[in-house]
Amino acid sequence: MIRAFTADQVRAAEAPLLEAGEPLMQRAAFALAQRALAHLRRGREGSAGQKDAGPTRARTVAGARVLVLAGAGDNGGDGLFAAALLRRRGVAADALAVLGRHHEEGAAALRARGGRVFTRLDELPVRGPISLVLDAITGIGGRPELSPALRELLDTVRDLDAPVLAVDVPSGIDATTGAADPGALAARETVTFGAVKTGLLLPGGADLAGNVHLVDIGLGPHMPERPALERLETADAAALWPTPGRGDDKYSRGVVEIAAGSETYPGAAVLSVSGAARAGAGMVRLDAPRSVLDLVLARRPEVVGGEGKHQARVVGSGVPEDDPRLARALADLRTGHRPHERTRLPGVVDAGALGAVGTGDGGALDGFHPGVVLTPHAGEAARLARALGIDPEQPAPDLARALAEATGATVLLKGAVTIIAPSDPSEPLLSQDDATSQLATAGAGDVLGGVLGSLLAAGLPGPRAAALAALVHGRAARDAALGGTAPIAALDVAEHLPRAVATILAGADRRPPADEAGGA
Repeated sequence: MIRAFTADQVRAAEAPLLEAGEPLMQRAAFALAQRALAHLRRGREGSAGQKDAGPTRARTVAGARVLVLAGAGDNGGDGLFAAALLRRRGVAADALAVLGRHHEEGAAALRARGGRVFTRLDELPVRGPISLVLDAITGIGGRPELSPALRELLDTVRDLDAPVLAVDVPSGIDATTGAADPGALAARETVTFGAVKTGLLLPGGADLAGNVHLVDIGLGPHMPERPALERLETADAAALWPTPGRGDDKYSRGVVEIAAGSETYPGAAVLSVSGAARAGAGMVRLDAPRSVLDLVLARRPEVVGGEGKHQARVVGSGVPEDDPRLARALADLRTGHRPHERTRLPGVVDAGALGAVGTGDGGALDGFHPGVVLTPHAGEAARLARALGIDPEQPAPDLARALAEATGATVLLKGAVTIIAPSDPSEPLLSQDDATSQLATAGAGDVLGGVLGSLLAAGLPGPRAAALAALVHGRAARDAALGGTAPIAALDVAEHLPRAVATILAGADRRPPADEAGGA
């Protein structure tokens, strides 16, 4: 599990250590230098391109050139001290004081090792290409607004075509919200110190951070017990995935009832039930017009037509907003319970059903609960926000939070980075970034709704089920797209779900994470 914290939480954890004189900057600089060396070695191995290069030649970094973009604060100090350490390994590391000022002790350490600190990029000596850039300008105190001069400088650095290693966070992003300046440098990797910052896992920042590598500098005992944001990884997915036992039957595995499809959008039902069936639902029921049911049965003969007992509901894909099925399903999600249990009925509200929330259903929002998951994309979220009197222009994490608090439901806000907001504002957000841009195709959300319905029917709590569904759906899409290079259709995603699940279960430790003890 990746646990991420806000900039304020990290500063509060650093404060007692700095007061006690702990060498946090030296720890950060040492770790940064080690990561830089790893990238330089990897670059040398890739550029050698010869079978006779040999292990010694591939591992050497002598003669490599590193440019540190150094700000005036502690972030710049991290970069300058790291450059001094790189000089000890034969790397030609120099720095550019991009703000005209620099961290004096760090600059002195670099100069003592023969490095130089320049104030203009054109002052750098011409000695061959730059092997690696360290972005150490702003750190966690940075804002998502760069000056015109700094944007121009970063454009010039971008033209160097050198890989970028961001120091703590990429410069030009908000470490907490992820909001980013359009001119910010995209990093191959972000070496972040003490704790992962929430902005690295949210829209904007996630697009610039590259791989996030966490370095322990001793903040752990001082960090809050509950993070601001979480992200599931493979081991978490394996631990959460509902694997049937020898004594299970189709009912104990979970029955999903899906209201999907119409004369206008019959294929939505095929996609939704395929997502549920291929994700392991014990039984899938379909509430749909006869013509739609016939189409689905031709593709998925195991589907049962009509209403009946169920452990979860999925409603909305391909269903018009005036369809009576919506009112029945929404009422069921507000007042229904799982068969033979006191547990409230979970479910998924998607597409056309979202338009009925707060409008066609009379605005009765207080009946939803955390086991009900609303799954809007950005446009649907904005329309729902306007219907509920919520500002639709706020950043995606804030919008998801506001919708969850207003409706009482869990909100899964779809996007390149999917955000899951529990209805309880004291619980952490979740974000998943497992998919490929090839997933931007009609019907992909219908498949996701089916996957999520199957997990809710199996008994997973709403926020965890939503994050797990996003992870598996994204990985199935990536698998179907051959790693992200090939075009795909929505049904391809459904058909690759079993393989994605098998890969997760085969490649992860099945022991549950220590912090996994149920949910909402």
